[in-house]
Amino acid sequence: MQMCPFCDKVYDESEYSHCPYCSGELEDDEEVRPCPECDGCLHWDGDVWECSNCDYSEED
Repeated sequence: MQMCPFCDKVYDESEYSHCPYCSGELEDDEEVRPCPECDGCLHWDGDVWECSNCDYSEED
């Protein structure tokens, strides 16, 4: 997990070489939070939180 020094949003540096929010790859309204199981990011898909790094998922 890494925080962008320009927009202060947290992203997974193993998936992106630069901030995906500043570059427009991810929408600003997409919710992201750290995964409790690994060093990945949980992304909200509208129904559940899913990790981009492992198989972890949870309902909110």
